[in-house]
Amino acid sequence: MKVTQEILREFYSKHFSVTPLIKIIGLKNFERREFGFELIMDEEERFTRNISFKTPSDLVEYLSTVAPKSAYVGAIYDPPPQPSVSITKLRWLGRELVFDLDLTDYDDVRTCGKGKEHVCPRCWRIAQDAILFVIETLEEDFGFEKIVCLFSGRRGFHVWVLDDIAKEFDEITREAIVSYIAPEDPVRTPLPLRWKKRAMKIFGKRFVNPTFQHILPYLPRLDKRVTIDINRLMRMPGSVHGATGRIVTIVKDPQEFYVDDAPHVKEILGLD
Repeated sequence: MKVTQEILREFYSKHFSVTPLIKIIGLKNFERREFGFELIMDEEERFTRNISFKTPSDLVEYLSTVAPKSAYVGAIYDPPPQPSVSITKLRWLGRELVFDLDLTDYDDVRTCGKGKEHVCPRCWRIAQDAILFVIETLEEDFGFEKIVCLFSGRRGFHVWVLDDIAKEFDEITREAIVSYIAPEDPVRTPLPLRWKKRAMKIFGKRFVNPTFQHILPYLPRLDKRVTIDINRLMRMPGSVHGATGRIVTIVKDPQEFYVDDAPHVKEILGLD
């Protein structure tokens, strides 16, 4: 069954909870937060951004009315974003440090199948281990304490660092952090011993007698543009992924989470 606009409208009007979103972005400066939506208008899809809401209730009312195919949340600006003004003309106030890991970036080492539509427990383990490495590195090497992991709704994870200092990082700092976690040439790049030990601990279990060379193909393959771009929009926690119908879900333990654990909008509505 296709996820229609009628299904989306029923979900957002009767079952959507704003709690996961507020858990991540908080209520402070909510009215200055940018949102974006993939809308279905006259059976055609159109993307709109530079939208803000005074309260979470206003956001819920908007979602219930327009029933977007997908919903996104971005940075904080002053004055609040509005469709008639480009965000490039607004004063940027901050954005959480975020990371995006997609299983399709591992197609060269996925022997069970490839492509956007393929996910199975065997290949999902790659994403689970990689995101664990990301989280442990953020905690142990950078000292971040407020980290939330989300299932993207399709085939990967998003990690949000909520520490106040991280929200102020400029693009240069963000690039340095994501490059450290996902070095392009980890053989030649000088890396701390603890970094290599962590990689061996997490990825080495794949092999009987692992070496660092063995685990190189499984190191985090992050979309660096997502982390670096301070104006980037991310899928909104608690919203429906328009292509799969699954809910963008907060994940407490990535090692125990599988794709099917994320609720599907049709299951929530009791549809076949």
